[in-house]
Amino acid sequence: MKFNYILPKSVANGPGTRYTLWLQGCSIQCPGCSNVDTWDPLGGQAVSIAEILLHIEDMEEILHGVRITGGEPLDQFVEVYDLCDIISKYYDRLSIFLTTGYTLDQIVDKDYKHILDVIDILCTGPFEKDKICKGEWKGSSNQKLFFLTDLGKKQSMMPKIFKEIFISSKGDSLETGFTS
Repeated sequence: MKFNYILPKSVANGPGTRYTLWLQGCSIQCPGCSNVDTWDPLGGQAVSIAEILLHIEDMEEILHGVRITGGEPLDQFVEVYDLCDIISKYYDRLSIFLTTGYTLDQIVDKDYKHILDVIDILCTGPFEKDKICKGEWKGSSNQKLFFLTDLGKKQSMMPKIFKEIFISSKGDSLETGFTS
């Protein structure tokens, strides 16, 4: 699996504390995207599903779930499906939140519909820079959020934290989350 960045403990990328993966490669390339560095499928770094699962296992007691975003996660459908399937089977108290630029109809048409069986929260639709959202765990108001399982619905009631900033020991910073 190719990733651009992993944030092990994010509180602004979905309900609760989430292990957040920005995957590498995007075939959609929405104008105004804030993650253009994730577009090139040749960029990023490789990580195995086993490595990701070890990280999640080490932090399981402090996590509420996993967020998979990008780039376009469904461009790596097989790997994303396999990861979500394993998490859904062995970490039943962790929800899986997937963000895709595809609409629900496109997910079904492209035969990606099986992903819906192994995730709890889904954000669909392309980002539109003239419709920037104020929170809601999505980037623009045209995008749709689906809480697919009881766990996803329960977590939808958790408080929303819109922004977080991380500063490394080198002084670099990362701002993540959604417009507030």
